[in-house]
Amino acid sequence: MGLLHNNAIYEIMKLPGKHPCRKRGGRRFIPRGNEPRFALFAALACKQRITILKLLREREKSTREILPALGVDDSVVSRHLATLEDAGLISSRKEGVIKYYSVPDERIFQILDMAGEIIKETTRKKLDLINNL
Repeated sequence: MGLLHNNAIYEIMKLPGKHPCRKRGGRRFIPRGNEPRFALFAALACKQRITILKLLREREKSTREILPALGVDDSVVSRHLATLEDAGLISSRKEGVIKYYSVPDERIFQILDMAGEIIKETTRKKLDLINNL
């Protein structure tokens, strides 16, 4: 079996409902709950925020360095950075007018890596089921 295109994997794994990054009523909608794990996973429930974390895995980066990688408006990047910072997944420091972001706890990358492994395994099992029909 050859490698699947990312879109094919996404279609297989897609869940019903609205994307957690979407805005509702002109405001950022991120489900809130009393459970701290809920806030953590809600912050990870967006491709763009995961992309930001992947960028920060390499090294600390400024907002200007993050912007081109996402290809979206500055305000969108700012909202994603605020969400990640509110969840405690990134931290920031200011140097003059430039704001730098980093990941204070490297264990978040272990979570992302494990999630990737689980998704690959689950997708492989689903494809095996489909191929055996």
